Amino acid sequence: MPEAGSIDLVIVGAGAAGLGAARAALDRGLSFAVFEATSRIGGRAHTVTTPFGVPWDRGCHWLHSADVNPFTPLADAYGFRYRSEPTQRRIRLGDRWADDAEQAAARTAIDSGLRTAAAAGHDGRDVPVTDSIDGGSPWIAQLRAVFAAEWGVAAENVSTTDYARYRDTGTNWPVEDGYGALVVRHAAGLPVALRTPVDRIDWGGPGVRVTTARGTVTARAAIVTVSTGVLAAETIRFEPALPDRMQEAIAAVPLGSANKVALQIEGRRLGVEGHTYASIPIGDGTVVGVELRPFGRDLASLYLAGPLGAELEHAGDAATVDAAVGALRDALGSNAVREVGATACTAWGREPTIRGAYAAARPGQSHRRADLALPLEDRLFLAGEATSPDFYSTCHGAHLSGVAAVAEATAALGRG
Repeated sequence: MPEAGSIDLVIVGAGAAGLGAARAALDRGLSFAVFEATSRIGGRAHTVTTPFGVPWDRGCHWLHSADVNPFTPLADAYGFRYRSEPTQRRIRLGDRWADDAEQAAARTAIDSGLRTAAAAGHDGRDVPVTDSIDGGSPWIAQLRAVFAAEWGVAAENVSTTDYARYRDTGTNWPVEDGYGALVVRHAAGLPVALRTPVDRIDWGGPGVRVTTARGTVTARAAIVTVSTGVLAAETIRFEPALPDRMQEAIAAVPLGSANKVALQIEGRRLGVEGHTYASIPIGDGTVVGVELRPFGRDLASLYLAGPLGAELEHAGDAATVDAAVGALRDALGSNAVREVGATACTAWGREPTIRGAYAAARPGQSHRRADLALPLEDRLFLAGEATSPDFYSTCHGAHLSGVAAVAEATAALGRG
């Protein structure tokens, strides 16, 4: 632990935002401490190699907007492989794959729905996207699946202006060697105190006092990078209490639900040639995405988001895996799941230091994201994907928010 009063910044949390802030603070010559509650860094960026023997991302996996994503050149510099060529996309209709005409019709309908939702947002109508899309489209289930995957909530809870403000360049590349591993690699050498949860932050001035399980540190400012789920749970006590507008912003931008289930299945059983992203039905009328044979591996990785993801997370890991196996059986036939090897699934909402997937502004409340990013008395700053003005829900959005918070803190401290 640093000596009291000896540092410029305390950074709370060592996910992508906290690590981005730490790297920026180091580059600017600031003195700082990073406190992480868990036994690892990365937060929702987490790559594991067990139980499959190859990298599997439990959280972020795609270099979204890769052509402007700061992690893309970092991947190149560190020798991390990613797939930049287009990934084959398929839609499963009952017991068969959609033909070319159906695939094109689905793509047209989905693109039209997304454009309509964005147009409503750009017009200043902050309403649920379901108010602007054609609910009678034969491809409505596929469109709903897109919103659930990108926001972690039902389409009825996705804001049109939140959707419109999100910046997507259309260039999205999965990381073969693991996005989480890339985040950790870029953080090499940064001083992070693990297993050091923050209990209280006194920010009444001058400076801040940050109380952890291992003692109290005084600094000139603090950057808090925990999720809105953690902030809403009041795991960290703020003294004085956060202003009403900040508490209202936290409530207005809650975390959705998005989890993954990976199944080890021999590739020849999955009915596709090479790396394929497919939409398959699950349950009654719901559609989910699944990566089949990612990077040629003997895996199927399902993405369970929105209400279905939350329901299965509550039901437990065994029920989640059973649902995934059942969906593949129904879509691809019993032969596909006749010999399932190792399995793994996530439950981000059950992790007390995360409490969900990523932040989705409630309809009518999307302007609250900006409130989250406002400095408090030039000594308390929030960062994280929820505070990003245009790259929310992404790893690089979180990273950039940490960098931006350090820039603001540096100016406030008169060190710019």
